[in-house]
Amino acid sequence: MNAWLCNTLLLAQNSQPRDEWTTTFFGLDPDNRFTLLIVAIGCATGVLCTLVVFASSTINSIHRRRVEADMKREMIERGLSADEITKIVESAMPPEDATQRWIASWARKK
Repeated sequence: MNAWLCNTLLLAQNSQPRDEWTTTFFGLDPDNRFTLLIVAIGCATGVLCTLVVFASSTINSIHRRRVEADMKREMIERGLSADEITKIVESAMPPEDATQRWIASWARKK
């Protein structure tokens, strides 16, 4: 074991020093490495922003549905009929973004 360790140490001392960045980025020169790093950071930022927007819109949607369900449950407990509840829910404020307004307009035409 000691002979193997000594041979390994001798080989390590005789080899040329290696730049870890060069081996990591497949031998790119420093200018190309910087460009690659900037592009990678930009892509990671875009993916992260997309995930945050998706998560926040999902949480917002869940919250709105929960509030609407609570409101309907409260109206049922008060003794309102299904027709009255339908009129109240349909007369609620229109959706905020254009996609939701478009979907709501198609739903009303039926």
